[in-house]
Amino acid sequence: MSRAQHHSAQQTRATRALIRSTGARFAGRERGRDRAVHRESYDVHDSRAQVSRQLADGTEAATHAFIDALVKTAREFDLFERGKGKVRPLKDTGIVVLEALLRQHWHEFKTGRIDPAISQLMKATGYVRQTIVDALARLERHGFIGWVRRTIRISNPIAGGPIRQQTNNSYFVDEARIASRAGRNVRDRFRQLLARAKARMVLRAKQRPEAPPPPTPSPTPRPAATIGLAAALAALGAAVDRGSGPSLDNGLSPPSE
Repeated sequence: MSRAQHHSAQQTRATRALIRSTGARFAGRERGRDRAVHRESYDVHDSRAQVSRQLADGTEAATHAFIDALVKTAREFDLFERGKGKVRPLKDTGIVVLEALLRQHWHEFKTGRIDPAISQLMKATGYVRQTIVDALARLERHGFIGWVRRTIRISNPIAGGPIRQQTNNSYFVDEARIASRAGRNVRDRFRQLLARAKARMVLRAKQRPEAPPPPTPSPTPRPAATIGLAAALAALGAAVDRGSGPSLDNGLSPPSE
């Protein structure tokens, strides 16, 4: 195909797409699925894309206790399966990606929001893209994480072209997924480890010494000039009481009657 023919074919496809989208708009129908968007993807504002949830109570200490218990459960599950003569289901890369996903700065503890880009996970772990994708797939397959694919609208779409594009996934952790995919015994082990982590957290809080009360501020010393003035006024008052002090009228004593 020559360059002119290729250009003509592109124009024909664009014209057809424009006609279809215009007709759908006038008919009140939604435009068809964009080719660059994965299936079962939802707009970031769609209620189905709102999967963020706190891992604990939103505090830093409780969230880290939750993550510690989940990562330890994942390690034990991985080694237990290998001990049965099977291939390790998560592998070391899966454990590393799980920790990076939950411990890095993109995890907002108060809201539970976890939505890093694959490139961010690559930078945090040092793994290549395919390693990250494979590790996430193994973690999802065995229930340790879940995610929802999300899209955003293109601000200035080309006529007849796509109007949406893929954006970062939103990740979450759900105990029910662990039970249904890895097994209830794995879920129960996680709960056991989490209870121990919470008990240690409470014990550390009790053992932490209380801050001493702030010292009582000492009275501010009076300036020397103020002290001298007060003494002089006191002496003057005593002299007036004795009747021996000078008059305030031109410095003369009042005439006797």
